[in-house]
Amino acid sequence: MPRYLSLSWKMLLLMLAMLLLLIVGFTGLTLLHMSEQFSRQQAQRKAQGQQYFQVHNLASTQQLLAWLQTQATLQQLHLATDFSAFTQGLTQQFEALQDNFAVKQLYLWNEQQQLIFSSETDPQGLAGPLVSNTLQQQQPQSVIRCGRICEKLLTLPLLNQAGEVVILQVNADMAGVLFSLHQALGLDVALVHTGGDQQQLEVLLASNRALLTQLYEALPADFDLSNAREQGIILPLSQQHYFIHFITLAPAQSDAYVLLMLENVSAAVAENKRYQRQVLLMAAACFLLMLALITVTTRRMSRRILQQAAALPLLARRSYAEFRQQSQLPSAWFADELTTFNDAVISLSHQLETLDNQLAQYTASLHSMALVDQLTGLASRNKLQQTLKQALSELQLQPAYVGLLFLDLDKFKTINNSRSHIVGDQLLIETARRLETLATEQDLVCRFGGDEFALLLPGLSSAEQAEAMAMRVLAVFEQPFVIGQLSLRVSASVGISYTHDANHDADELIRCADLAMYQAKASGRNRYVVFNQQMSADLSMRLQLEAELRQALVAQQFTLNLQPQVNLGRGQLSGFEALIRWQHPTRGMVAPDEFISVLEQTQLIVDVGYWVFDRSCRYCVELQAAGLENFTIAVNISADQFLHTKLPDRFGQILQRYGLSGRFFELEITESTLIDNFSETLGMMYRLKAQGFRLAIDDFGTGYSSLTYLKQMPVDAIKIDRSFVMGMLDNPNDFQIVVSTIAMVQKLGLDVVAEGVESFAVVELLKQHQCDYAQGYYFSRPLTQEQLPAFVSEVLQQNWPAALLRRPDSPAG
Repeated sequence: MPRYLSLSWKMLLLMLAMLLLLIVGFTGLTLLHMSEQFSRQQAQRKAQGQQYFQVHNLASTQQLLAWLQTQATLQQLHLATDFSAFTQGLTQQFEALQDNFAVKQLYLWNEQQQLIFSSETDPQGLAGPLVSNTLQQQQPQSVIRCGRICEKLLTLPLLNQAGEVVILQVNADMAGVLFSLHQALGLDVALVHTGGDQQQLEVLLASNRALLTQLYEALPADFDLSNAREQGIILPLSQQHYFIHFITLAPAQSDAYVLLMLENVSAAVAENKRYQRQVLLMAAACFLLMLALITVTTRRMSRRILQQAAALPLLARRSYAEFRQQSQLPSAWFADELTTFNDAVISLSHQLETLDNQLAQYTASLHSMALVDQLTGLASRNKLQQTLKQALSELQLQPAYVGLLFLDLDKFKTINNSRSHIVGDQLLIETARRLETLATEQDLVCRFGGDEFALLLPGLSSAEQAEAMAMRVLAVFEQPFVIGQLSLRVSASVGISYTHDANHDADELIRCADLAMYQAKASGRNRYVVFNQQMSADLSMRLQLEAELRQALVAQQFTLNLQPQVNLGRGQLSGFEALIRWQHPTRGMVAPDEFISVLEQTQLIVDVGYWVFDRSCRYCVELQAAGLENFTIAVNISADQFLHTKLPDRFGQILQRYGLSGRFFELEITESTLIDNFSETLGMMYRLKAQGFRLAIDDFGTGYSSLTYLKQMPVDAIKIDRSFVMGMLDNPNDFQIVVSTIAMVQKLGLDVVAEGVESFAVVELLKQHQCDYAQGYYFSRPLTQEQLPAFVSEVLQQNWPAALLRRPDSPAG
């Protein structure tokens, strides 16, 4: 168990930590501000020294230039034919130049940069770059040059009467400038050479060499000259503090020579230390004062919270009056959050007491609501399970049968998606009303969930009574449902389970009825099926097949074959029908009849349908590249895919990807799809026609075959179901159906396609009755992708299938 630490101490420690953090931060910022202010002052001092140095250096330069120009004017150099008199005058004035301007040497260079005069007795050296620049620019030049000493070099161009130009070079000592800077700033200054390793200092000239020597000896062992040149350095010496500024003297020549300014900052350092002590003492005093205030406040708060904590268990025991009595806090001068909390807790106790009294009433009401479906008003699944268990237990007292009908509306999801959920809900409500008309007082009608309903039939004398009720249920769906302005035809699939065993599990009876219902859907819908044990095995196989189909779609186990279609009148290839095949990894090729229905039930048919159309587009591009022209590829569209609102957009995207148009494809839709959802399919057909697709009704004759609907649909072709075509030679009824269909469809201006042609005799009959197109094994079996190149070559080179239409008993392609 964790150690106990009261809330007052936790708050105290938290607030002290926050206070300490604030004080440390404030003190740190204050000290940092002091340090930055001191640094700014020293930077300003350095800038001031650098400015003073430049001003005095420039002033001395201007004075020297003015003196030299005045001397040239007094000697009337501009009227002289040579420079001998001028050089003689310079010799006479050399001592004055030394005294007034600290001049050390004088040189006179001609235009060829040859020395024609020198104040030295033994001059050496050649004219430097400064002389060359003066000759080129014809203007005075001035630089500072440092070696063992630092001196200032000044050049002045002069002109005589003959137009000859000479350059007067003056080398002056920097001591004068240094002395002027010392007098102006009141600081000790020095010229220093930093040495080759940038760590040693060599004093060239100093106003106080002794002080500079002591400071040099006081440098720390880890002294960093490069950092000191940027920021300066403070050195303690004999209880004094000196700040040393480093100013680069001749940056254009070298940064090894610097001007040092030594400032005594002892007073500023002492003032900073005194201010730091004051800040720290004030921070400590504030901390101690706040500590005392927080301690007093938190301890009072802690006592009031403990009083509330001691009273709270009374709420759990529903002792509301006693809780309110013990929760009363003593009066205080000022109300605070705890006062508000106490008032809220008192109010909460009143509310809890009221809710506690209402809870029993609401519990019974909620229990009743859990047993009733909120949409239809029928019994809910919970009510069904409860009543079913009771009916089974009563079989121990009175032998009888308990029957259960489990029904599901066929294609309700399609209606819900295409019409709206509001229409779907109204359809469920109307279904519930019709089912209630069938039930007796002892029967129970239940909405199991979604579009699934159940009828519980207890006390049956025989199992056949359950089947009779199932037929009555199917009968109520024969009349269309009228919802607003809509008229919907809906069927149902019914599963039946029954038992006379009182020990039969209720959930198992529901599961058996559910399995029978799914069997009814798989058998074609709109019917009922009675449960048997084989259904459990069939369900297991169907679930396994469903899982394998999902894996097949991911692993791309589906393939697409193309079966040729022939124009009977012209004797030419007219196109192909795309037929899906499943290459199972262990079972081999699986026939479409075994898996298409499962695809439809699991809604995988929509994804597979888009895959088929994508692969058909790829085949179309390949056939065009091989040389075929004027052909179409027929693609079957399932009901779920055809009613998918985004079908035209998806097809348009696929066509755009392959650079094709809809005219190369014929979309085949079954009769039942068109008739069951006529208004939706009619709008979808016009949208697809606008994209250029041909439309065909597949398996014509097996569904409703209503001419009223057919005349309204923008279809291009009718495909006669293979079952009628294959029976033409043996069954007169099939023959009459085929012939009548051809005549009827042609009068409507539509094309007719006969499926399942397997003999030349059937071909002859179809040609006699002017059937437009045919396909079947007589012409060719469905072609795989590997067989297509050879087939295209035969079509192009031998005019296939003209020979098959002329010669009887020709072998199948």
